[in-house]
Amino acid sequence: MNTLIELTDDDGLQKLHDEAKRVLEVVGGRIMTEEARELLLANGGTLEDEDLIRIPGGLVEQALESAPGYFTLFDRSGDPTIETGSGRTYVGAGVTNLNYLDPRDGQVKDFTLGITGESAKLADALTDIDFVATPGVTRSADDLPLEIVNQSEFFEMTTNTTKPLMVLIAGEPELRDIYDMAEVIRGGAEQLREKPFVIPYLNSVSPLLFNLETIEKLFLAADRGLPVCAQAAPQVAATGPSSISGTCVVSAAETLMMLVLAQLRNPGTPYMSGTVPFLMDMRNGAVTAGGPDGVRFTMLMNQLCRRWGLPTLAQSFGADSKTADEQAAMELTFYGVGTVLAGSDMVFDAGCAETGLLFSPEILVMSDEAAGMARRLVEPLEVSDELIAFDTIVDVGPGQIFLGEDHTLAHFRELWIPKMFSWDGRREWEEAGAKTMRDRCRDKVFELWETHQVPALPDDVLAGMRDIIEKRRASLG
Repeated sequence: MNTLIELTDDDGLQKLHDEAKRVLEVVGGRIMTEEARELLLANGGTLEDEDLIRIPGGLVEQALESAPGYFTLFDRSGDPTIETGSGRTYVGAGVTNLNYLDPRDGQVKDFTLGITGESAKLADALTDIDFVATPGVTRSADDLPLEIVNQSEFFEMTTNTTKPLMVLIAGEPELRDIYDMAEVIRGGAEQLREKPFVIPYLNSVSPLLFNLETIEKLFLAADRGLPVCAQAAPQVAATGPSSISGTCVVSAAETLMMLVLAQLRNPGTPYMSGTVPFLMDMRNGAVTAGGPDGVRFTMLMNQLCRRWGLPTLAQSFGADSKTADEQAAMELTFYGVGTVLAGSDMVFDAGCAETGLLFSPEILVMSDEAAGMARRLVEPLEVSDELIAFDTIVDVGPGQIFLGEDHTLAHFRELWIPKMFSWDGRREWEEAGAKTMRDRCRDKVFELWETHQVPALPDDVLAGMRDIIEKRRASLG
């Protein structure tokens, strides 16, 4: 599948590229680790203040030449699952929501490790969800110190889904442990490099600040030769200019600075980027995914990433709505179709509401349906003698129907069929309980939780992962 919608031409992309480089040359970025500053200074950067580094445009071009144009993510068992650059948009569940909309009683609750596990299991069962991003932020407790929360979330995810994982982690120690746990699953460091099934998600601090934790995680991924996603999240009219193109330049500059750091650290590091399309609602100061302007921002940044030859990540199939209602269904479908039409390689946020603050299993089931629809929309359409069926048209003739023809029997299963939409007649719908879309999605959540089975990891692998967590716990004193 080629990109179906482009918002600017080659001249526009070149200007965005040139202006992003000029930002890095004239303004620079605040680099919050000595190690990263020294790396940039040794390669042509200049120190303008205590931590402000400007870099020449040549470093950007060198990094773009070094970064691979695509990479593959595998599932837990080692089968290729996500092929960036293939033309398919892969959809991921969740990303670090603060709260959980429990379908059992409709109440908003704190995330727990158990909720992380059940969210991952539901995503594993849904056929149009391709990967799982850390679904929520588990609160620390006396028996769950903050320093082992991310590792414990990773344990819940890996034991409840075989699908690739995108992890959002606090810092380098947590990511190091997660990589060590992934190596236990895969069978060693080299095996994980050859068939990675986990990718860390990193954000700079807009505008143009690169904090210690982000840089340390970026360097760790590069040192281990593993793919990394580094995505800027400037907010239009707040941490970026009040225009999509202006904020896109800020996003592009941050993307390129992190790309330079990754490629200087280890040339050839697989690198994915895009943007989080936040906008400020100027009526009240609220953060929003921005409706059509948010999708346009995503499309423009994806277009620029493709111009650079980088795999693209976007945020969609989620919602700004506060619950699993009609607004959520409209938003997640609109945002999702937009990113698929833009040709994004991977998108996260399925199942999310309240602009990334609330995760809903019911919305995740809606997102699964919308993802299947959106991908079907852009699937290449075959035109052949067999499918045109000229002879069958002749045989049926005027005023007749095709229902009993051999051609119909041979091909009717190729048409898209919904999993959750009701296409029944009114009588059948009423006899089945006159259930709304949300009702049906809630029923599907409980059905999948009850019936879906995730292949268990071997006992020695589970023990090895637990040992890594307990060693970190013991180190806390």
